[in-house]
Formats: sequence, structure tokens, C-alpha cells
Amino acid sequence: MQRLIKLKKVLKNSVLASAVEGFKSLKVSTGKYRPLSPAEIEVLEKNGNSCDDWSKIMVEPAFVPERIYRSVFMGDVYLPAFFGTLLLPGDVSFQTGIYDSLVHNCIIENALVYRVAMLSNAIVRRGAVVQNVGSFVGTGKINYMMGTGITVGNEMGGRMVYVIPEITTDLVDVQLFHKADAATEAAFKEQLMAHRDECDMPYSIVGKGAVVSNTNIVRNSWIGEHARVEGAAKIRNSIIMSSLEHSTHVYDSVILENSNLQMGVSVHTGAEVQRSVLMERCKVGSKAIVKSSIVAPCCHIEEAEVNCSYVGPMTQMHHHSLLIAALWPEGCGNLGYGANVGSNHTGRMPDQEIMPGQGMFFGLGVNIKFPANYRESPFTLVASGVTTLPQRLKFPFSLIRSGDPQLMGVPARLNEIIPGWNYAKNAYAMDRNAYKYAQRGKGAVAPSFYNMFSAETARCVFDAYNRLQGVAVRDLYTRREIDGLGENFMRESVRQDALRAYAEYLERYALDMLISLVENDSSLATQAPRELRRLVAGDVNKDIVRIVPLPETFEEVVKRFRMLEKEWFDRVGHGLDRDSARGREIFDDYDSAHPVDAAFVEWEKTRFEESIRRLNAVAKLAKPEG
Repeated sequence: MQRLIKLKKVLKNSVLASAVEGFKSLKVSTGKYRPLSPAEIEVLEKNGNSCDDWSKIMVEPAFVPERIYRSVFMGDVYLPAFFGTLLLPGDVSFQTGIYDSLVHNCIIENALVYRVAMLSNAIVRRGAVVQNVGSFVGTGKINYMMGTGITVGNEMGGRMVYVIPEITTDLVDVQLFHKADAATEAAFKEQLMAHRDECDMPYSIVGKGAVVSNTNIVRNSWIGEHARVEGAAKIRNSIIMSSLEHSTHVYDSVILENSNLQMGVSVHTGAEVQRSVLMERCKVGSKAIVKSSIVAPCCHIEEAEVNCSYVGPMTQMHHHSLLIAALWPEGCGNLGYGANVGSNHTGRMPDQEIMPGQGMFFGLGVNIKFPANYRESPFTLVASGVTTLPQRLKFPFSLIRSGDPQLMGVPARLNEIIPGWNYAKNAYAMDRNAYKYAQRGKGAVAPSFYNMFSAETARCVFDAYNRLQGVAVRDLYTRREIDGLGENFMRESVRQDALRAYAEYLERYALDMLISLVENDSSLATQAPRELRRLVAGDVNKDIVRIVPLPETFEEVVKRFRMLEKEWFDRVGHGLDRDSARGREIFDDYDSAHPVDAAFVEWEKTRFEESIRRLNAVAKLAKPEG
């Protein structure tokens, strides 16, 4: 039932449905058009134009023929009263009209059609520019990928997502991770197909204010309002959503086929996008390849290949890397140069997949073997050059690095894992990512989406913390001794460090919950923390608060949390200083060539100061008046 509710919510605000209504209104308005007069036909022919049957050319009442030159007309064509000028690429002003083009079965508003070898079964809305295009053609019923299934995860088709132009991450998640009963599934598909039938169009469309120039082929596609398509190689069976505020750009040898681009997307420089959805403000370029994938908002993919994957928000692939058969709904990850996250073949069929956790970082030249499930290990880093074996890992904030083949008692194939390392030793990187994603996702992704203190991450940390306790102490551990270590080993000293790191994390999480309770109800400030914890909601949260040592008074809770915040702030600064100190040892001119990221430093300072102001405000609630 949940999927039906989410589908109805998306369809209610369908941009495509609104465009279809606009098309119907346009068709009604053409009923007021009139045939050409003999004098107008004479002027048109004098200007080098020809038509197999001028009686099929209908024009607005105020039409004048002086802005149509050297063009051929075929079939039913509706023309406006051209007036004014428009800007071509390069800010060249040009009069609206039709020049040096072949026009067949089209509805054209006050726009510019210039040097188009074939414009057939198309609508060109007012203010649009179609210039130097090989062919812009519609071939009958066009549904723009409405209701089409895209296979993500394993390439054998086990996970199908039915897409619409306005699809959201919620609608993707509910299809992938919440299996419906047969009746609900049938109703879902029926509703999709009904909407698809309503939105069938016989035309390709160039939206109001859009520009399509220097492009070879456009087939059965809708170019949204104020989109810019410049120098594309071909666009087929695709929809490019766009608006004046969030213009979408497709340029420089791009191939776009059977795909949906949402608002504010950029696809450029030889990129190839096939049978995929790029959600709002994605950037795909520099010969990147995206096939059979759904890419969530604000992702950046350059020089990389993504295939049969669902890539969560704000994920980055800026270098030559490979991501195949990945289900990564939480996103916020990064693939370094040469990362091969794509071993989905078992030697028989491409039937395997990977589930990375939120904020995972795959380092330079890693090889990640499938099947693999890291979803319970958010904010984990796989170090450069590591080859991982098929596994399920359940330790957040981990560092996975190459093992020691000389180590006695441990199989040489195992890597070494350091649970909690990213939290305990890499604070600078954690907050640097928080800053980066806050800027990138602004207005498109909820500010809380990237949050290392989310309820789900806390649950994973709590589970890992419990599994590290109560074990028979030994020098080395594998998954035989501790569940969730995957194909890795862990040292006893690392276990002790991980317990301390996870304990601190859980303490920050628990104290923050208590402080939030008092912020929401100041009358609770006089209660002892042990009483407050009874008000915490959620079974896992209750368990976390139960194991965390709590001070005697709420005032001490605030004091302790302030101390933890200060320690974290200092760790972020220490990470920055450590990088700089190392750089100075290597390069004489390090400081002049590597300026400090002032924007991040200011953001981090502001974040800390806001946290302290919050604590100061809530501390006043705990002090009796007078």
C-alpha cells in the first residue's frame, strides 16, 4: 500500500501531465488558425519556400510570411505570427522565424527554426531555438520511459524499478526494499500504465525558451523549458526536464538514449547515458558511461562507468572507476581512481551485487569482489590497493587495509579491519564531507540526510559495540570468533580501541537525545538523567541510553556533552594540522601552494559555535531561577 501512496503523490505533481494539458490547450487554440492567402503563398514561394500542398499550412490570424525563407513544408503545419528576436548560442541575436529547414507535421509557436534538415512531428514552443540540427523527429506515440522497468542490482533482472520522469528516491526505495503483495503490485503497475496512456504524445517537443543547437539527432524526446542542448551526438526516447530556475544542460558529443533527466542536470563532454534516470542536479561528464541505472540527486560522475546500479544522493566518481550492480540508497560515497567495484560475475552469470553503506570510500585501485554487503558498515574506508573478498561486514566507521601474509594463525587472504577508525582517527574527513554535502545538496537533499549520528547509524554502532564485548580474549580475531568481521581479521589492541571509539559515539548520541528532550519540554530540565532516559522513544534508543553512563544531574549532562563537542572540534583541527605538517616536510613551498580551505574552516567554526550556543541555552533551563 505504501508504494501506491507514494506513486499517487508523485503523479499528482507530474510535470509531464501538465505538459500534456498544455498540448491539449495548444491544439484547441489552433482551431482559430486560418489558411494562407494567395498573396502570402506568393511571398513564401518568392522567398525560396516550397510545399506539396499549401492548403495544409494553417497560420495565426496576424501571420505575415516575411520571416520564412528557403524552407520546405510537408503535411499539416501550424505557424504563428512571428515577431521579435531570440538569442542563439554565443549571444547572437536572430529574428524568430523558419530558415533553411524542412518542416513536416509540426506545430510551431513564435520561435526560431534555423537550418534543421528535418523537423517532423514536433512541437516547438514559444521562445525556443532549434538551430543547425540534423533531425528532430517524433514517430508516433511517445511515452518518455513512463512505466519502463530498469534493472538495478544483479544484471539477471531480479530487482526491477518502474520509472516515471518525476521519480523520487522514496519511490525507488519502496520498490527495491519493500516487497508488495501480488494485488498491490498489480495495482501499482495498473496505475502507472493508466498514467502512461494519458501522457502518450504524437510529437517530440521543444519547450518554451529551450535551445537545441548543433545536434545531430533528436528522436521521440521532450526537451523541457529553458533546457540547453548544444553539440549533442544524439538524443533518443528521452525526456529532459528543465525550468528557468533549474535549467538542464546537455552538450558536447553526449549520447542520451531511453533516459530521463530531471531538473538542473548537466550531461557533457562525451558522456553516454542509456536506459537510466538522472535525478535533479546530477552531473555526468568527461566520457562517463551510465547504463541501466538510477542516479539520485546531486551525484557527480566523471570519467567513470556505472551499470545496473542505484546510486544514492551526493555520491562522487571523479576519476576512472567502475561501479556495477550496486544498491547504494544512502549514497554520500566516493570512488577513487581505478576503483573496481564491479566483480559481479561468478564465472557463469552476472548474478551478484553489492550494497555499500552510507559514506563509504573506495580507495585508489581497490578490487571489491561480489557478493558484498557493507550496508551495516556506514562511513567505512577501503584503503588503496586492497582486494576484498565476498563478505558481509557489520562494523561502522571501519578502515579496511591489506593484511599481513606473514602473520601466524591468520589466512593470508584476509585483510585487516580497524573498526571505528574513521570516527576516532579521521574527524577532519568526516566533517569535511559534512560541509561538502551541505553545500552540494542544498535545496535538493534534506540537510539531515548526511548525518553520522542518524538513528540507523547509531543502531549499527550499538550492534557492533555489543558484538565486540564478551568474547574470549585472544591476540587475533576472525569472523569465527566475532560475527560481522567478514573476510578480515582484527587484533586485540584494535578491539579495545574500537570499544572506546564506539562507546564515545554512543555517549554523544545518548546525551544529545536527552538534551533534545529538554529543548522540547523545558519542564524536564529538573529531572535526573536516569529519569529522563525513560522518555526516550524507540527500542534501540532505549537500549543505547541504558548502557551509557549518565551523570547525576542534567547540568552535568550538558557539561559532558560540551566537553565531547570540544574534543571533536579539536580532533578536526588536529587532522588539518597533521596534513599540513606532513606536507611541509615534503614540499618547501607547501603553505603557499596549498592554501587552507577557509570556507570549510569557517563552516566548522560556525558549527561548533552553534553547538555551544545551543548547550548554553539549554543549560540555563537546568538552573533554578533566582
